[in-house]
Amino acid sequence: MSVSYHLFYLLRASLSSVSTPWENQYAQIQFKIMPIIVKDFSWWQTECKLFLQIKIPHISQKNADILTSNKYLKISCLPHIFEAILWDEINDECSKCTFDDGCVLFELQKKNCVHWECLTLKKSKDELKKLKCEILNNIIEERQNKSQQKAVVKTERDRLAVKEQIDFENKEHQIIQSIRDEEKKKVLKELSTWKSKTEISCDRRINEKNNKNIFSTDQPIKIYEIENIPTEDIEQLPNPRTFKAIEINFTPRHFTTPSRESTKADEQEWLQKQTAARRAAGFVEEDLRPEEHDPEWCLQKGNTFMTELNYIGAVSAYSHGIKLSPKMAILYLNRSKAHIQIKNYHKAVEDATTALDLMVPAVDGNVDWRAEAYYNRGRALVELNTAHLAVDELRLALKLAPDRANVYGPELQRAMDLAPAHEQQLNKSRELDLSNAPTVWCK
Repeated sequence: MSVSYHLFYLLRASLSSVSTPWENQYAQIQFKIMPIIVKDFSWWQTECKLFLQIKIPHISQKNADILTSNKYLKISCLPHIFEAILWDEINDECSKCTFDDGCVLFELQKKNCVHWECLTLKKSKDELKKLKCEILNNIIEERQNKSQQKAVVKTERDRLAVKEQIDFENKEHQIIQSIRDEEKKKVLKELSTWKSKTEISCDRRINEKNNKNIFSTDQPIKIYEIENIPTEDIEQLPNPRTFKAIEINFTPRHFTTPSRESTKADEQEWLQKQTAARRAAGFVEEDLRPEEHDPEWCLQKGNTFMTELNYIGAVSAYSHGIKLSPKMAILYLNRSKAHIQIKNYHKAVEDATTALDLMVPAVDGNVDWRAEAYYNRGRALVELNTAHLAVDELRLALKLAPDRANVYGPELQRAMDLAPAHEQQLNKSRELDLSNAPTVWCK
């Protein structure tokens, strides 16, 4: 029968004594689901076949688990379960199973063409339980035997495949060796033919030399014979070297003086002290990875330092981001906040002013940033004893962001309270003190 088998946790416990965490979790889920025994079924039979129709809600071939043997039938679509120990044996391999809308139809082939009195075997509960255990054990043994047979067949198949591969490689090696031997014989034959021709020509030349008639004259004639013996080709001289410019890369230095004119130890000590001081602030450019040279990363790093109350590190991070992107207004705005925290009020006023200059044109998208810039500048002016100048700044901040009245309102009231005293103090400092001035007599 072409169905998918599912033995549940009982068969898993029989096959393996070691349980994995996944199996334990699966067993816990199975115990939590209360099974529903299906009793809505009908069956009819012919001389050689038996038909069984079971109605299970929402069952399909994908979510149904079926287990069959010659005496046992079980189908589960959790939480619905139907199982039966059959009255007589069936031919499991010749039987069929079809799925319909909420219905399963079994076409079981009888092993003995006899009339069944009922569908299930009528025995006591203990006997049925014992018989069921025997059937399940037989199914397990059968599955194990089949898996062992498959393993043996696979091993034998692999062995035959390896043998065929070795035979094929040996045949290829023999073919290559035969081709090599033929080429070797051919070359040796050509070499022997060339050698025999060379010897014959040398013998002929010697005979011609001996058989020459030298005419007698008054003076002896000296005849010199120059044999045209082929000489080896003279090796060609190598080409002259090509000209190429030599590039000289000097070692980078932090100081402008040459290395031979400087005190290297003192310079290294100075550089180490400067690096240690920057690292103590929480941000060192040399320690950054290449992907961290990004103004957005510097902005996030500075914000992190602000939440950790590391204001010096935040100033360093924002400053490096400004060096990378000098037109990014939010970096100046956040650095002004950090300057206020470390009581560097002049720098805070400068950064807030630069941020306002960069936030042009004034649109709804940067209202909150402009309000924060006016607030930072007003707060720094108050700390610089110029509260009368900060009143207008804080009023603009409150006008742009009225929802932040709980933050901007108290600072505005504080500036208004301190404005008269600061203005009077500023005017008094501008007055010219002539009490100790020298007397000048005019004629």
